[in-house]
Amino acid sequence: MSLVRLIFRWAVLLVGAVIGLGLFLFAVAAFVVILLLSLLTGRKPNLQFRMNKNPWAPRRPAPQAAGDVVDIEAREVREPAPLPLQPPRH
Repeated sequence: MSLVRLIFRWAVLLVGAVIGLGLFLFAVAAFVVILLLSLLTGRKPNLQFRMNKNPWAPRRPAPQAAGDVVDIEAREVREPAPLPLQPPRH
């Protein structure tokens, strides 16, 4: 029984290594292709990855041009009253 378990673990490890190596080679090949295309065309590759912290958040509209400036009345804010110091309760 332990021999079957050992063979199964090695098979899973081998399959995982093959998949990981395949993904790595795919990424390297994609990088080389993008690099060669950018060298041949003379343009920088546009690889901008933007991550939204909350993908379900509603989209914000594009900022609009500044319209009329509205002036507001300024008020002076007084200092708040100090809080009384009391010993901590146990």
